[in-house]
Amino acid sequence: MRKLLVFVLAALALSCTKKNELTTGQWLGIIQMDTIPGRLDVPFNFEVKSDSGKICLVVRNADELIRVNEVERIGDSLYAKFPTFTSELVVAVNDSLSGYYYPKGIKAGRRYQFYAIKGETDRFPWFTEQPKYDVTGRWWFIENPGTPDSSAMIAELKQDGARVTGTILSPYGDYRYLEGKVAGNKFYFSKNDGAQTIIIRGEITDSANMSNGLIAGSPSWVSSWRAFRDENAQLPKAESMVWVRKGYSTFEFAGIDLNGNRVTSNDERFKGKVLAVLAGGSWCPNCLDEGRFYKTMYEKYRDKGFEVVSLCFEDKTFEAAQPKIKRFAQSIGADYTYLYVAPRGRTQRDSVLYALEGTMAYPTSMILDRKGKIRRVETGFSGPGTGEHFEKFAKETEELIVKLLNEN
Repeated sequence: MRKLLVFVLAALALSCTKKNELTTGQWLGIIQMDTIPGRLDVPFNFEVKSDSGKICLVVRNADELIRVNEVERIGDSLYAKFPTFTSELVVAVNDSLSGYYYPKGIKAGRRYQFYAIKGETDRFPWFTEQPKYDVTGRWWFIENPGTPDSSAMIAELKQDGARVTGTILSPYGDYRYLEGKVAGNKFYFSKNDGAQTIIIRGEITDSANMSNGLIAGSPSWVSSWRAFRDENAQLPKAESMVWVRKGYSTFEFAGIDLNGNRVTSNDERFKGKVLAVLAGGSWCPNCLDEGRFYKTMYEKYRDKGFEVVSLCFEDKTFEAAQPKIKRFAQSIGADYTYLYVAPRGRTQRDSVLYALEGTMAYPTSMILDRKGKIRRVETGFSGPGTGEHFEKFAKETEELIVKLLNEN
């Protein structure tokens, strides 16, 4: 890895005998996902900090702060690896920063041009017109309207002056923390959390409609959208998305833990326990949010008989998946059980989650009672960025866990 990094830096001609000083403070980073400047540019805010001489980056998306501690200087170049996920930055340090953003890590090869502007705190400083509309509220957000690929989601937005924060909820989870602005009758939204790099823009037609929208998460994911205000918009209920297959009432699993040992649902640690089974992976930001929620439940109720197991769908081999799952576990911060169960893919997922049917996404979770019976199934996860939706889920889930723990 070290040789590969040095090669990349040399190829970029970023090395120098004397280091340029990296200015601490606020920066605006721009990831250019397209070769045409401006078409798929994704801005995000970050702060460069120095703690006892050690440089770190703190990335901000709305209320979420992501601390990037794996930062290294080589000559006049800076190497930074995002926590949990595999994305990396390799940049030259001057009055500005310029280089490449690797969404899947340097080894994967794919990269986007990157640059950063020192001292800029506005996420979209190029657009300065005063907002003509306030988009605060709930909107139906229709991706690819009028096509066979059309899908309905809900955008929940909060506007303060020109600044807008919020998220987009789909039946399978949320887009986490988004931030942007309204300028004139134009709407701009973006995020980069190390897992997803997203740009959203559109036109506000009137106080209840948006149109001519673009949403992109990569050069291959570029969609149109429109939106209309509906404060009563509701997504399908979880039970209409996925359910227990007829003829099944219990669930068994097997996998390899972080130490390379085979673990099954019949092991002593799970017997007679209320068990949350989380199917996801280290590459999935909603799975990270879900894991952190269940960390709080695990720490609160483990002594009363509550267990959690994370079934991870990853690379084709355990050897390739192990370091990613370890990184995932460290980011969650819980010492419950993590198992490598299969490579990613619908066929493998359906085989492992054999007792379920319906439209499944990552994450998909089950809660089993002390007798191993499936008592609840969920697909997708609406995390803390969704506010009241997350709070409602958290309350209902804790109540269910307590109820099952108290059953004979």
